[in-house]
Amino acid sequence: MTINIDSIWVMFGIATIIGFGGYVGVYWAVHLILASQKIGAWVADKVIWPLYVKTKAWGQKWTK
Repeated sequence: MTINIDSIWVMFGIATIIGFGGYVGVYWAVHLILASQKIGAWVADKVIWPLYVKTKAWGQKWTK
């Protein structure tokens, strides 16, 4: 099989599309991880920690 100029451009185009798709995938994965860290911190600060404090206070009050 011989490779002519047209097939080189086709292979280059396919490689560019696949490479760009990989770049976009990594870009969105990084942003998803950063967003999930911020959402997780917010949930921990606003939901989980207050519930823990209230539960702990209730438990101490109940055991007295």
